[in-house]
Amino acid sequence: MGAGKVLGAMLGLMAGLLLGGPWAIVLGLIVGTGLGHYFDEQHAAPPDFPELFSDFPATFEPPPRQAPLSQGPGEFPIVQAPDEDPLDRDLTALFVDVARADGEMRREEVREVRRYFEEVLHADSHTVQAVRRHLKDFLSHPATLDAPAALASCLDSLPSGERLRLLDALYEMALADGPLQRSEREALKRMAEGLDVPDAKAQALAEQHLGDATAHYATLGLPPDATDAEVKSAYRKLAAQHHPDKASHLGPRAAERAARQFQAVRDAYEEIRRLRGL
Repeated sequence: MGAGKVLGAMLGLMAGLLLGGPWAIVLGLIVGTGLGHYFDEQHAAPPDFPELFSDFPATFEPPPRQAPLSQGPGEFPIVQAPDEDPLDRDLTALFVDVARADGEMRREEVREVRRYFEEVLHADSHTVQAVRRHLKDFLSHPATLDAPAALASCLDSLPSGERLRLLDALYEMALADGPLQRSEREALKRMAEGLDVPDAKAQALAEQHLGDATAHYATLGLPPDATDAEVKSAYRKLAAQHHPDKASHLGPRAAERAARQFQAVRDAYEEIRRLRGL
């Protein structure tokens, strides 16, 4: 039990005793404990996520900027950390938004965020540590993440080529923890639209990471934008239609042909299922 909750319970008990009566005491305890719990939550230290950030360097944690101090004779100048770029926080917000589309952010995804800033943007150590703090802040206080505002900021600040590289990095991160889930696909589509990436380039990027499944959709008689329910329905229908048992009475050749068709349908569905994370 937190210190605030204990203190709140004690104060509530005292208030109930002063007012007199068992109901006043019970009510005082409940109200005091509730207020103390709220105090504990508001003043609790943010979680450190040691496992999540185990691959993230923690060698530099600059202190908050202060007003410049005067330099006396023989004293060394006071070195302050450089100002943080608000764009770095907005970029981090987009990574966290996509990562949380399929649940909690994972270590592999945090590693991809770091890689983007270090290898793609060639960020210095101050920036990398600022990103580390932004990640912890968003994970500790999810309500502070405003993805639409971050998208608008990135759209205004980044040239088209950089926005495409950002979308590429978001795909890399989304795939870092396994096959793409439907919620992640929707999040990435939202990112592409918000970053104003042309449809053709966004589709080419998706195919680069996921493969071109057009032929597999054609096998099921579907367009690539078919819903998950339509994919499953088409597979069940075709699998039943081409099942080898239905052609066994037509002779060996017919059974072999049905088996090939059945396997083609099955392979197409399995590939689409893999790409969609069904």
